[in-house]
Amino acid sequence: MAKRQPEWIVERPYNNEYYIAIVKVPRKAPNYVELARNNAILEISTQISVQIDSDIALKETEENGIPSSEIISRIRSSSKNILKDLQLVGTYETKNDYWAYYRLSKSEYSAWRKAQCNQAMAQALNLLADFDSSTSNIASGIASLLHGLELIVDYTDMDLTTLYKGNEINLYNELFYRLNRLPENLSVKFATNEIDIVAKQRERKTVNIAVSYKTVSKEYPCSNFPVCFNFSSGKGEIIPQAITDENGKAELIINHITSFSNPQFIEAKPNKDFWLVGRENTVVKTMFNNLQFMPAILKLNVRRPKAYLEYSFDNTPGTDFRNILVKKLQDLDLEVTENQNTSDYTFKVDIYNRSTNYLPLLNQYSATADAYIELLQTGNGKSIYNTNITGIKSTASLPEIARKMSELNAVNEICDKVMFMLVEQYIMF
Repeated sequence: MAKRQPEWIVERPYNNEYYIAIVKVPRKAPNYVELARNNAILEISTQISVQIDSDIALKETEENGIPSSEIISRIRSSSKNILKDLQLVGTYETKNDYWAYYRLSKSEYSAWRKAQCNQAMAQALNLLADFDSSTSNIASGIASLLHGLELIVDYTDMDLTTLYKGNEINLYNELFYRLNRLPENLSVKFATNEIDIVAKQRERKTVNIAVSYKTVSKEYPCSNFPVCFNFSSGKGEIIPQAITDENGKAELIINHITSFSNPQFIEAKPNKDFWLVGRENTVVKTMFNNLQFMPAILKLNVRRPKAYLEYSFDNTPGTDFRNILVKKLQDLDLEVTENQNTSDYTFKVDIYNRSTNYLPLLNQYSATADAYIELLQTGNGKSIYNTNITGIKSTASLPEIARKMSELNAVNEICDKVMFMLVEQYIMF
């Protein structure tokens, strides 16, 4: 501690052949020697970043889609290995402080990065060839393309000129060009532009979809290609992902439309998550996420379930009280039609007057009615549910009125006890 303070503390040395860091840390800090070294690594990596930032700006890399701040962060991260080999030139300690002088040879760093770049270019060149030959399996080709960009993107401040199929190319530009051509060369199409569908039904519907990739000379079906589906308008339960078969075909599966809004729309497009899972290079992820694929759009002509009410009282159809049941069905979000052939469901309601008796003590007539209710699928006539309500009583001063009141009471009981249950349990899912 008593030795004389070195000159590099008093006046920072300058040597164009080295990146230099002079750091000072308090000796009371835990592991202060290691802390000083880490601070030196940080300072030198910042100097490297400034130089790389300048080189990237000169090459106008951002015009090719790379955010320079992310590139610099990536290069700083990838340089950590060689920065661990910083040369310790000298140290100096006082009672309170620890000083350290570190440096890194610019030529050694440049040679190391050049070697790393050459290795990355050799691999990326093979991946470019993989992409260009993957016409019918473009999903695999996109993975190769992204991997190639991951390898090369850390070296965009360097000369990436190389030979490919006898021509001199900039390897990054070629990879980036192909990536940005994907949206115009990939085509996702539904087999039909629109379908009719009934809301609130467990009605599984499938719609075929095709994916193809266009080159200069030919259009190829895309096998094993990931597609994702989502509602751009509306709401329902669909299978959100699919993979095409060897002919580039897949299916959208609609299990349930839960909204009555009309029309609704479902979009289909390449599933980016398929390629992004597991990728750590934030620059390439940003580039890929920025691609705007044109979605295929399916229009859903949505309607409510249609019901037909077959009603009778004492085998006579269509009394005034039928309208009470019609209104109840409409309140339960069904569309009531007067044409049974156009309906999805038939509600069969038969009410019978069992007896009409005079009650002398009350000077009133008593009527008793029974009701039969059945829900059927109109298309095949299949019975879904049936039940009876018996012993529905009413009284009135005249027998005709008592009979009529028994019908009204039966209708009200059907509304209160049966209709809601039928719709909620057997129609509206």
